[in-house]
Amino acid sequence: MKKLCSVLLLGVLACAGCRTFPPVQNVQHQSVSAQSMAAVEKAIEVGGTNKGWVVTKVRDGLMEATLNIRNHQVVVDIPYGADYYSILYKTSTNLRYNEKKGTIHPRYNTWIIYLNRSINAALAAQ
Repeated sequence: MKKLCSVLLLGVLACAGCRTFPPVQNVQHQSVSAQSMAAVEKAIEVGGTNKGWVVTKVRDGLMEATLNIRNHQVVVDIPYGADYYSILYKTSTNLRYNEKKGTIHPRYNTWIIYLNRSINAALAAQ
């Protein structure tokens, strides 16, 4: 009985360190209604800044947003047009991104959901 308990305890401890990570969540071609390209650009800037992202314009139709939290960093590309935008993973630090599996720490997906909601709120406020 004591041996069985020891084996079970070792199994539980071994699994405690195992953690599966979800797939990277991108926002693909989010439609926006009747906006100009400048209005979409402004909403991305305002929405990102409201959630702590540093948003920079790379060129017309492409913004880059960076989020630094403690020792974690996320960088996303945000291509956009007059009637859409996307949020696409670019790079990260300390989030255990696995390129082969396409997985990342779950907080990344949470931050992308909040960024997307904030951009949509900024669009609705225009």
